[in-house]
Amino acid sequence: MTSPIRPDGGPVVVTGAAGFIGSHIVRILVRRGYEVRACVRDPGILANTAHLSAIGHEGPGSVSLYRCDMTVPGAYDEAFRGAQGVFHAAAEMGNLEGSTPQKVFDGGLLATRMLMDSVTAAGSIRRLVYTSSFAAVAHPADEGHLYTEASTADMHADRRRPEASWSLETVSRNREVAYAMTKLESERFVYAEADRLGLAAFGICPCHVIGPLLSASHQRPWSWQTRIGDMLEGYGHPRMYWNIVDVRDVAETQVLAAESDRNRNGERYNLVAPDESGLMFQEDLQALLQRLYPGCGIGGDFREGRRYRSPVSVMEKAITQLGLKPHSVEASVRDNADSLLAWGLVRTRPGEDNWQREGRDLGIASKWSPHLYPAIDPAMRAKLVAEGTA
Repeated sequence: MTSPIRPDGGPVVVTGAAGFIGSHIVRILVRRGYEVRACVRDPGILANTAHLSAIGHEGPGSVSLYRCDMTVPGAYDEAFRGAQGVFHAAAEMGNLEGSTPQKVFDGGLLATRMLMDSVTAAGSIRRLVYTSSFAAVAHPADEGHLYTEASTADMHADRRRPEASWSLETVSRNREVAYAMTKLESERFVYAEADRLGLAAFGICPCHVIGPLLSASHQRPWSWQTRIGDMLEGYGHPRMYWNIVDVRDVAETQVLAAESDRNRNGERYNLVAPDESGLMFQEDLQALLQRLYPGCGIGGDFREGRRYRSPVSVMEKAITQLGLKPHSVEASVRDNADSLLAWGLVRTRPGEDNWQREGRDLGIASKWSPHLYPAIDPAMRAKLVAEGTA
């Protein structure tokens, strides 16, 4: 098994470096003194990348930007050459214009295969950390089921609804299955390739990631940090059970895994609530925000109804094996909200009851779901367009 990475062992690479998680990985690596090669779609779009250069100027490490399109074969060859470690945070989420469930699947698995081709070509990579998802962990189960790192999304497939069956045929029309399947299959592929190449790869499976935004560009549709912003502005959403993890903990766990001599190829880490306080219904999160920002109209549940307690999972392995000291849930919520306010990305409303829900339309628009989700069943999209509801 190859040795862990270290700051004086050569460059490290972060894919998807301009993203919410990727940016925090870059920041932690720079603070540890690493030479970081940050892979982004277009270094020239400064609104998306200037914060990475600023992080590099803080030192003691450094940041250099590389133009990389994960859908292009060989895109990472230059960035990986001579590097000791790779943090693969780039992903096709399905929230970009023109996306489909099939593109979500292909953008995960096929892109990961091309990434591993670049790892093979480099011949210098010792550690690879793959940002997977809790979607690769959660499987059909009774309410309140406790998920662990041994859980995989393809377990208990017989309990899936027909429209969400675990099959490639379903991938073409169901984004949730496409995303879960591509993340799980990519994990397994990475571990197998790492074993073949004699290096160590690890999977990071985060759930509802929130925390401080390092760039205004991190306020993106269908990202949990943006949904916190909706609540601050008084927008009521459908009921949800949150399993909150801090983006800083997600990023630090990746670096700790790459630096550890206690883990082995194929180990995965659930990045979930640090304790029971991070498992909450939306109305509980609303109450926390109301306490942090008294007198403001904080959004809660759009309408009343039955609540469902899932997914349930509490962080353990990252703490016991890697020594992570996670942020408190209150700090994660507070720092997420404060950063949105500091960037001027959201505005609060005076009056605690001044928030939008069923029967109380205040004309507030959602930044989390501003339009129809791009990666939906093409047939469903055509139907909605024909009905004039898309």
